[in-house]
Amino acid sequence: MPLLVTDGTTAREQRTGVVFAEGKITSAVTYIDLDWRAARTANYGYFTLDLQNVEFESDELAMWQLSAPNTPVTTGYYGGFYAYGEGDSDLDANTSHSMNSSSYFKLSANNNGAHLGRYYGNFTIYAIFSVDSSQTSGNTARISTYWKGTARLNAILGASISGGGVCTGGADYGLRFGTGGGSQTMSVGSYCLTGFKEGGQF
Repeated sequence: MPLLVTDGTTAREQRTGVVFAEGKITSAVTYIDLDWRAARTANYGYFTLDLQNVEFESDELAMWQLSAPNTPVTTGYYGGFYAYGEGDSDLDANTSHSMNSSSYFKLSANNNGAHLGRYYGNFTIYAIFSVDSSQTSGNTARISTYWKGTARLNAILGASISGGGVCTGGADYGLRFGTGGGSQTMSVGSYCLTGFKEGGQF
C-alpha cells in the first residue's frame, strides 16, 4: 500500500526508497555484484549504495558499472576525488587527484586501507540516471556518481573522503564494489542498495 501525504483536502502518493539489494560480508571476497535490472524496469533511476564497516586492508576500495552479468566496465571513468585528514590535512597534489579514463571509480581516493583492525570504510554512494526525455536509449545507460565517506587510509590515516564523476560505459545490469587491485579481499562489512523513483519523485 502506498504512503499518502495529505493537506486535509487533497492527497498524493509519497515515493519512498525501496531496498533492492542488501547483505553482509562474512568471508573473504574481492567484489560484490548488485543487480538493479528489476529496479530499472520499474523506472527507478536514483540510487544510494551504503557501505558500512567495509574492510579493504592494503588495497583501495573501488566501484565499477556492470553492463551485463559479471561484465564490469573497465575503462572510461572520469572525475575527481580527495582524501585528507589526520596525517595530511591540506588539499594538494598528495590528497586530491583526477580520474581520466580510469579503470573504476576510486572510492578510497587512490589510497589503500590501513584499518588497524577496527577503522573500516563507511561510505554513501549516489548513482543517478538521466531523466531527460531527449536522451537516447544508449545514453540513458550512463550514470553520474558521487560519494562521501570515511576510513583509515595509508599515509593519510583517519580521513574525510569524497569524489564524483561519470563513466562512458553502460550500467544496464548494476554495480560492483570491491578491492581495486584484486589481490586483496574484503572480509567484513555490510551493504544496502536503495532505489528511488526518477523524475523528481524522490
